[in-house]
Amino acid sequence: MKLILNVRLYCCLLLAGFLSQSCSKEDISQESQLKLSNATTVTTADMVGSWDLTKMMADVEVDLDSTPGGSKNLLDETDCFNTMSITFMSDSTFVSNNAMMTFEDGDGDDFSCLSDRMDSGNWYVSDNKLVLELTINGETFIHEKAIDLGSGTFAFDVTKIESDQYVNDPGNTRASEIRILMLEYTRAK
Repeated sequence: MKLILNVRLYCCLLLAGFLSQSCSKEDISQESQLKLSNATTVTTADMVGSWDLTKMMADVEVDLDSTPGGSKNLLDETDCFNTMSITFMSDSTFVSNNAMMTFEDGDGDDFSCLSDRMDSGNWYVSDNKLVLELTINGETFIHEKAIDLGSGTFAFDVTKIESDQYVNDPGNTRASEIRILMLEYTRAK
């Protein structure tokens, strides 16, 4: 039985994951910058523009490419998500390119990237949260995500509970152990 994992940019659609920690000076500097950005008020003007997915960090290592060792950054493990992006327009609409992949049940190497899917809807910022309103397969969803705004980046977390709304995970795939996923987008140049 194939499990289709829909990875959708707009908050809540994916496996799950979180930021890894280390002790390098660069990471400490980035942590400090993130804390400062959390204290900054996020405005609509901050978000307008095009953004590309640059990190997809899980809370556990995952080995999707079957090379020695896994990675917490799913972008290191597969190129399925390389085209994920979102564009926030000043008229409060957005369009996003979302990746999809399939997994076979069990530990096999059987997964494949599926074609990308475009989604669109309305958006706004309220109390430093990004709110997305969109329709998927005839059902309207409203998602509200706290965002971390950095210099040219924004990030949000997707929990296992949130992703379970969209993904029926039988619990025995190579991605089943992921509980939180942090997605980071960088402003497109």
